[in-house]
Amino acid sequence: MEGKLEMRERIKQISRETLAVWAVPLAVVLFISITVIVPLRLGSARIDLTEEGKYTVSAPTRTLLESVEEPITLRLYLSSALITQLPEFRVYADRVVEMLRTYQRLSGGQVLVERVDPVPFSAAEDKAIGYSLIGLPLGRTGALGYFGLVGTNSVDQLEIIDVFSPAREGSLEYELSRAVMRLSNPTEPHIGFIDGLGLFGNIEERRRPSAIIDRLANDFALVPIDQDATALPDDLAALVVVHPHSMSRAALDAVDQYVMGGGPVLVFVDPLAERSLPDPNNPSRLLNPASDLVPLLAAWGIAYSPDAVVGDLGMALNIRAQAGNQVATTKYPPWLLVDHDNLADKDPVTSQLSLMRVSSAGSLEALGVGGLSFAPLIETTQTTMLFDRNTVLRHDDPRELVNTFVSSQTVRTLAARVSGQASSAFPEGSPDEAQLANGAVRLSASARPINVIVVADADMLVDDHNIGRDGQPTTQNADFVINALDSLIGGGDLYALRARSMSFRPFTLVNKIELAAQEKYLATEQQLQTELSRAQSGLAELRVSADGGEVATLTPEQSQMIADTNRRIVEIRNELREVQSALRRDVEALTERLHFFNVALIPGFIIMAGIGVTLWRRRRLTRHLRGWHTVQRG
Repeated sequence: MEGKLEMRERIKQISRETLAVWAVPLAVVLFISITVIVPLRLGSARIDLTEEGKYTVSAPTRTLLESVEEPITLRLYLSSALITQLPEFRVYADRVVEMLRTYQRLSGGQVLVERVDPVPFSAAEDKAIGYSLIGLPLGRTGALGYFGLVGTNSVDQLEIIDVFSPAREGSLEYELSRAVMRLSNPTEPHIGFIDGLGLFGNIEERRRPSAIIDRLANDFALVPIDQDATALPDDLAALVVVHPHSMSRAALDAVDQYVMGGGPVLVFVDPLAERSLPDPNNPSRLLNPASDLVPLLAAWGIAYSPDAVVGDLGMALNIRAQAGNQVATTKYPPWLLVDHDNLADKDPVTSQLSLMRVSSAGSLEALGVGGLSFAPLIETTQTTMLFDRNTVLRHDDPRELVNTFVSSQTVRTLAARVSGQASSAFPEGSPDEAQLANGAVRLSASARPINVIVVADADMLVDDHNIGRDGQPTTQNADFVINALDSLIGGGDLYALRARSMSFRPFTLVNKIELAAQEKYLATEQQLQTELSRAQSGLAELRVSADGGEVATLTPEQSQMIADTNRRIVEIRNELREVQSALRRDVEALTERLHFFNVALIPGFIIMAGIGVTLWRRRRLTRHLRGWHTVQRG
């Protein structure tokens, strides 16, 4: 018996010694696996658990990066002091850095990412200033931090993002992919431009090109095209048609066939182009006040009236108007300021814009043509009315437009994107004999989904709608045009990059509690003010006699009424304080629960899970040893 017990103890001792001997090598192997082998095998693996997959690049970006053939260098200018001193940039900076690493990995190394820390008074800061990156103030020292990007390619072409702002987080992938696309295709896209508004200026009349033309010329090669042209150049990346008022049937057919062949088009029509060219014989009259693209718009599934001007009291500009000998300030319904609430927040063209200006715009409506989609980009509020063009054109007292305004309670569309399968506006064919003689192949239907953006205002392109006297931008109208062309040229690539959500996730429940408490507080406050007013009126009446003289003394009833009123005022003030205290208690209680959940509950759960796994493994090992001892005894 004693021999068996001794044998068991000996076996236990051997088991413990064996485990101790193998523990160190196993720990070393585990350490090497985690620190060396796993990163080598899974270093590029990522799991995106965010709600909208904002850390996962889209399929169009992957396709773009895989197609890069020439080396591209993206230099991220990120000041380390910016991250430490401005916490709001910290999370966003991590995302930008991670996104750039993903671009480098997916491009197979063709996109090289470099990080530069432009510390104050360094050569790196001098370069950041030279690239016109926006400096962000760091504290009160006057030093600036930078958070921008400079991209270059093999022919030294530059693409610059002057600052990465958390406010534009939704367009991060769009901006990066746009820069890569332009660097990988150094040739400037050729944009055809049919100009019926005189934006290109006139040397003989000493009219300079408009600011928006200068801005577009920095990014695109603009190709002017006459309104009576019967054919379009073959190498156009997109076509812009501005205020088309006298296009021939053959010219309209050329545009129709361009669209049917998949050519992207940006159109600006206007029921009243107030900045169009004047009549040479009568400068007080507009030569061509209205424009249209009949019947192209109908073929694209759009209803538009060249005689109706949209007015909106909710978006109307305030103007100083002359009425006889008086100068008055009034709203002018046809002139509209467009803010972010009236812009499509999911479309890259408008998602990051917040201020535009349009004047005497028209209304676009979907005809419901099968196979075509109609997506509004700019809309009005519901307080709208359609004015006859001639009524607005007369320039009578602007106050009459307000006095006669009757809201239709209808949201009007001022700009829209149209896509899908369309039919030709001229199914009978081209009237141009030269085209027929050359054997041009006609398309009776779109070869692929059409790609069209229509804006029912052309005045938005003129200088007084874009820049101030100092030449600086006053609106984002030019940004709208550039974004529209980028999305049209990108077609199914850049346009498909959807706007991503913000990293900042507000505590909506806290906000609701605060709002509810504040509403209760305001209601009680209003009740208090009402009772105070009534009490003051009652006290004044008590102190004034019937003939208007002062009452020398108060009766016991009057004194009691005054005392009751004062007591009620004290009670209501106590109620107000209780409401404020309840607000603080509700918010603090919710905050404590959130802190407990984040700080204690989740870590506690992980700890308990770890303890559970440890106990389970220990129990399993004990069972194994018991079984082994049983076998040995047998």
